Amino acid sequence: MNKSCIFLCILFYFVSCQSAEVEDPNFIGRDKGKYHAAKEGESKSLLKEILSKQTDFQSFKSEFSMQIQTFVPKKDNVSLDGKVFFSKDTKQIKIQLMDSFFGMIFTELIADPTQIQIKPTSTKEIQTLPMGDILIQDPNTKKKFAIPFPVIYEYLTGAYVTEIQNPKAKFNLADSRVLLTKPDGEYEYFFKEGNLDRLELASAKRGLKAIALVKTKPEQTHPPKEITTKVISLDTEKENVIIQIKLKKSQMTEPPANTFRF
Repeated sequence: MNKSCIFLCILFYFVSCQSAEVEDPNFIGRDKGKYHAAKEGESKSLLKEILSKQTDFQSFKSEFSMQIQTFVPKKDNVSLDGKVFFSKDTKQIKIQLMDSFFGMIFTELIADPTQIQIKPTSTKEIQTLPMGDILIQDPNTKKKFAIPFPVIYEYLTGAYVTEIQNPKAKFNLADSRVLLTKPDGEYEYFFKEGNLDRLELASAKRGLKAIALVKTKPEQTHPPKEITTKVISLDTEKENVIIQIKLKKSQMTEPPANTFRF
């Protein structure tokens, strides 16, 4: 088995609880209208407006529940619980995955802007990957699914604020969109009333499209209340997987430094 599949392959082995249907968002895609360069005055005005409404992305810790809905080769639902920790200073995030029934941690993940480290608690082995896709594999069918982890990371850490200030970004003024072409694909950020509402990724290189939607509370935009991520295969235009993360019991606090160690 490819080592990079370890993360959620273990999830499928240990978690078999049936869960409710997950919201199925639609992919909007790139607008046919004009996109303006970042140096243009209209783009600067839109960027200034967006930045003026951004929250301060403080360190936090939170519990969460996750539902995963797969579609190939058959439709299936699994659920689990976990904890997430974020450090504003280091931009590190740690995720602990645990089964919903016993509450036992079976996989830990530590990520920063450039890499992801994954360690199942059943082994001493640590898998280090560049920031990007995480592969999940159903041990029964051996079918693999690519999950674009950057879209989740950017929501939880506020990293998208830096991304939209890239000089190569392009701005759709009519719909408050910011488009950024990166080596792994096109990322488009959709804003509503100054807050990031949706993130879409189209990657021919990786053969996928991804959608990430966020829900927040009026009094709390960070960390978000809920993130729904959907992955679509480019060759079939059909859903591969939908992941819904619901955060609960969030606390704005700096995790101890040793949190970000295995």
